[in-house]
Amino acid sequence: MKIRTPLLTIAAFVLFYFVAGACFFRFGVESLVLPHVALSAQTTAPLFLRIGGDDGNAILVRRYGTPKVDCVVFFPGQHGNISAYIRNLFPAFVAHGIAVLAVAYPGQNGAPGTPHHLHEIMVLATQTAEAAQATCPGHRIVLYGRSLGSMVAAYAAAKTHPAGLILDSAARSFSSAIRLRLNARWYLAPLALLPVPRLLAHDYSLAEALSSMRDVPAVVFQGTADRETPLSDLRAAGMPGNLKLVVVSGGTHSTTDLLARDRTMQTALTMLRAPRT
Repeated sequence: MKIRTPLLTIAAFVLFYFVAGACFFRFGVESLVLPHVALSAQTTAPLFLRIGGDDGNAILVRRYGTPKVDCVVFFPGQHGNISAYIRNLFPAFVAHGIAVLAVAYPGQNGAPGTPHHLHEIMVLATQTAEAAQATCPGHRIVLYGRSLGSMVAAYAAAKTHPAGLILDSAARSFSSAIRLRLNARWYLAPLALLPVPRLLAHDYSLAEALSSMRDVPAVVFQGTADRETPLSDLRAAGMPGNLKLVVVSGGTHSTTDLLARDRTMQTALTMLRAPRT
């Protein structure tokens, strides 16, 4: 009896741990993907587009530069650190006549709302891409997504078929990104044993998004030292045939965009200048 009681207690704790984890993946994880980010004083560009839904969520778009060679629509990562991109990334595009339309997700950088599901973001992102195509002078845009923004941009591209799609530090799927985060913390690592892809309401993946846009040129820049979205994980499931991989030597999750900046800009320029088909 003395041994049985602690064993039953441990078993109950383990059961609760895994059941709570499974419920979180099914009902709660998507609401925590996008943290709140206050509007930065460095976000000085005027509002260019506001794309809103009936639920109070809205994407705000600010324009940097004049569109002489049309536009790049930039979808940032989940933390929406737009001030760093304003300093280090956008000027390279602006200097070559490419206007950057920078997206602010609901709850970030002045955009209203609190999204509870990724589907809400995907719908708004698609509407944003459609509005950008209609607004930019030549009606040609390239969608450029970084980290979480890569998945958002890929699904928006699947619906709108832009002149090109550029991904940076991309995860191959929503479930793979979750498992990598779990395995990085010892107290959460056991939850990676759960069937995460089946527990999610929808397991968004690059393979699914790219399967319906084989006519759109797509390039992913992936760093060799990226631990959050490792190059090996992206390769593990097999690269979609219509996605070109550019390996960025020494690139981490936070530096790949800087190391690949000039190549990314040239890629966007080539996509925008390519003959229409």
